[in-house]
Amino acid sequence: MKKTLSALLAGSVLSASSAYSATYLDSTGETIGPGNLDISSVEVNNTATALSFKINLMGSPVATDWGKYLIGIDSTAGGDPAGNGWLKPIGMSSGMDYFVGSWVDSGNGAEIRNWTGAAWNLQSATYNPNPDALAISKDASSVTLTFNFAGLGLGAGSTFAFDVYTSGGGGDGAIDAAGNSAQTIPGPAWTDYYNSGANVLSYTITAVPEPTLGGLLGLGGLVILHRATRRNA
Repeated sequence: MKKTLSALLAGSVLSASSAYSATYLDSTGETIGPGNLDISSVEVNNTATALSFKINLMGSPVATDWGKYLIGIDSTAGGDPAGNGWLKPIGMSSGMDYFVGSWVDSGNGAEIRNWTGAAWNLQSATYNPNPDALAISKDASSVTLTFNFAGLGLGAGSTFAFDVYTSGGGGDGAIDAAGNSAQTIPGPAWTDYYNSGANVLSYTITAVPEPTLGGLLGLGGLVILHRATRRNA
């Protein structure tokens, strides 16, 4: 009986914080780089306050850890139509407003930069003041970036355009882009320019419902019943 009640209590709590998600598939084998830069899919999900991007790869970012994993976001009018927060040869013609850049070597790290209308400004960083609660993790086949979305001018019901890129160091461009099923740059030079153009993806942040009054009352009843059962055990 105790085990059943514990499971019910856990289920009640989880229902109030469930996430919403979408998966975007990308072609594989179309890159001019190794598997750690070849995107197979991107999973985007949101909770009541945060967005998460899980970038699934054909190779391991653990075994080969020099890759850079980037997100361009177009969330408002304006933005930078030709560049990005790291000044790499990557653009988004609709206007990139926010840029998330990450690396998986040297202990992992990430930044969020915003377009001021004239330049790119550092907004959050895993090594600095981090108002957006930006975090990065990796495993043998993926890199995940998570951050609060309010600081990017987004809220429940907001729809934004984005693209996810893999890159090397320095002035390397988009070796792969999740929004484009074809090869992104002609190569062999990795410094060739790439613009997402019309090949952007979109996601709508789904409002996470608050627990209903009935659900909260039911949860309270389960707690009381659980305590009564413990006393009689």
